[in-house]
Amino acid sequence: MSELILLDVDQSRRMDEDEKLVLAAQHNPAEFKPLYLKWLKQVYRYFYFRVGNARDAEDLTSQVFLKAYEDLPRYRSRGCFSAWLFSIAHARAVDFYRRGTREVSLEELSLTGVSPDLLSQAAHNLEIQEMLARVRSLPEEEQELIRLRFMGELSYREIGLVLHRSEEAVRKSISRLLDRLQSQLEVHDDEIL
Repeated sequence: MSELILLDVDQSRRMDEDEKLVLAAQHNPAEFKPLYLKWLKQVYRYFYFRVGNARDAEDLTSQVFLKAYEDLPRYRSRGCFSAWLFSIAHARAVDFYRRGTREVSLEELSLTGVSPDLLSQAAHNLEIQEMLARVRSLPEEEQELIRLRFMGELSYREIGLVLHRSEEAVRKSISRLLDRLQSQLEVHDDEIL
């Protein structure tokens, strides 16, 4: 229970900080840089996980921030800048695939770790490959939940706003999804042993 309270406090603090940054940028466009720097990593990772290459991820990320910069004067605070930003990102991703750009499989992403022990690194990479294969087999809607939660680092509320679902529905969907993936991995591990 205390973990939920901490998450709510952190989420509230982040949204308050975002709203202050948004107001500053709306009054002075030169103040957009702090918003850009704050969210750049999460937006880039979201796209990199989707498209699997740096060039397209960088291009899509720049499109998102250009659109956010252009539309910021019309942004009306509803308490969740991150959801607004990732709604733009989600729309850009849909456009990217609508244009026929192929989606890179998750196996094509770099899996190298920083472990000095090659055997443990290889075992770790196999675990990652297994998890990525499980995620890849999910329906697109569930993959999007994973991307927004773990690549975009969005809260359940923020994901709900992006996907037009309730916070509780998102929380339950992600919880069930992670439980299902965990049990599949445990069954796989038991089969190997």
